Amino acid sequence: MQMVTEEDVDLMLDVDGQPTAGTDGQSELAEDDMCWLQDLKNEALTEEGELFYEDEEGNGSYGFGMLDFGQEEFDEFTKLEIQQRIRSKMSKRSYIDAASINIDVSFEGHSYKARVTFKRNDSNTVYGISIESDGVEVIVE
Repeated sequence: MQMVTEEDVDLMLDVDGQPTAGTDGQSELAEDDMCWLQDLKNEALTEEGELFYEDEEGNGSYGFGMLDFGQEEFDEFTKLEIQQRIRSKMSKRSYIDAASINIDVSFEGHSYKARVTFKRNDSNTVYGISIESDGVEVIVE
């Protein structure tokens, strides 16, 4: 599978994953940071092996697989597992500075929330995403 790069262009998707239309009726495009950030969010929503055409396994596969932690007991070990999963999946993107990835995981009842901040290799701009799961669904903002 080819990873989205920082130069790619894709269709802009709404919160339901559907293409958005501009005022002229044409599909809007996601370019530059918006494109790879959109892809990163989509990967965080995806379970490993969910894409029928993908043949990669482990860290090379598309999808963070965050629902794997839905039935886990929420303790420090699970927190470390979540952090490692996110770090390894993000680190495969060559344009993300792996040393800048910071992941804060918190638990609330049967839900967890991971706040992730990071930088690109060529920038000091701090980017962030939030991943939440209650074991049934994953929400990425």
